[in-house]
Amino acid sequence: MNHQEAKDILQRKLSPSALSLIKIEVFRLSWLGKGYNVIGEETGYDHDYVRKAGSELWKELSKALACSVTKRNFRPLLEDMLITEGKLNCDTPEYPGAALAFSSPFYIERSQEEALAYQEIKRPGSIVRIKGPRKMGKSSLMLRVLDQADVEDYQKVIIDFQLADRSTLSNLDALLRWICFQITSQLGIDSVIDDYWNELIGSKLSCTTYLQQYILTQQSKPIILVFNELNIIFDFDDVSRDFLPLLRSWHEESKHNQVMTKIRQVLIYSTEIYVQLDINLSPFNVGLPIELAPFTGEQLEQLTRVYGFNFAHDGTANSPITLLLQKLGGHPYLVQLALYELATKFDFIESPSSALKTLLDTAGKPDGLFSDFLQQILLDMLNNDNAIKAFNKFLDKQPLTRIELYLLERMGLVKIKNDQAVAISQLMVDFLRGNL
Repeated sequence: MNHQEAKDILQRKLSPSALSLIKIEVFRLSWLGKGYNVIGEETGYDHDYVRKAGSELWKELSKALACSVTKRNFRPLLEDMLITEGKLNCDTPEYPGAALAFSSPFYIERSQEEALAYQEIKRPGSIVRIKGPRKMGKSSLMLRVLDQADVEDYQKVIIDFQLADRSTLSNLDALLRWICFQITSQLGIDSVIDDYWNELIGSKLSCTTYLQQYILTQQSKPIILVFNELNIIFDFDDVSRDFLPLLRSWHEESKHNQVMTKIRQVLIYSTEIYVQLDINLSPFNVGLPIELAPFTGEQLEQLTRVYGFNFAHDGTANSPITLLLQKLGGHPYLVQLALYELATKFDFIESPSSALKTLLDTAGKPDGLFSDFLQQILLDMLNNDNAIKAFNKFLDKQPLTRIELYLLERMGLVKIKNDQAVAISQLMVDFLRGNL
């Protein structure tokens, strides 16, 4: 359980008038295990004032929760409460597809990846690279990284390339102006781009100067700068060749420019880049790489329990967990769809295991459960002759070039293991084999 989940419960249990700034700070820092003296030093409040605010907070929580709440036990109490509320909410599971909220019981933790990302964003000038195919959980992990930024009291800016017009994406000057405006807007400061933009020095240096001399000089806290769906820019080769090295240059400059240490970049994308970049200019060979993998059998067992099913990961050939691994490859979104379908019809199902097998046998049909997802992959393939060629070579077990491997990986069809393509989902392979 993270800080934001606990804060959500706190705000549901106490009235807004009871949550003063000092109490929220006591709660936040106590959650991190800090004592009253340390809280006083970090917030600038008098130690006695901090202790009094804490005492009032625990009394108010004790009354609201109808049990004794202290600084020592409040965290496990709230964690247990979230688990209980999650089980109650399983009667009406949320429809899969969107990023999962902090308090969602349907979010399966990726403990190692999360811990690494949380640690890395504390490093001045750092880069975290989160990569994974479509619907693999990148947005949900992003929300948790941003939550950790709240815990650390950092500023947050999200540059979502899905919101940019093609005319903006295809022009470097327009793109950098758009990004600068997004940053100032989200930080709540005035935009004075024209005062810093100089065609004699070019767009990249103008953007960097604006960032260093105007934006960052006004910020006392680090900024988590998220570039979401960065892969969209990969389709614009000329712009990518200039923009991506710019991100790398900000990272490198933080090593000798104190003001640039405030920027911690989070790059979120679904593919490798095919634009040829000098290895010393690419942002994709520096920083912390996090590649989201399909769920393991243990994670699937945990998820099925949240949905109310008692499916064990016992390794037997016909077990539900084995079927989810073989047919869907543990793909988070597809598995969630299948379990949602079962859970919402549970009252009418005599055998969930048999129902799951039937569902998976028919889900790949044109009107099946996964039709929208599969049709999108098919459309992506039909728009890319190289992808079709690579997929046919994969089916024929012919050697694939490195570019072909990455192309199939980008579409979420394979994972690369020892420079070999391994199918992620038999369902996707069978569907494409029958429709290409």
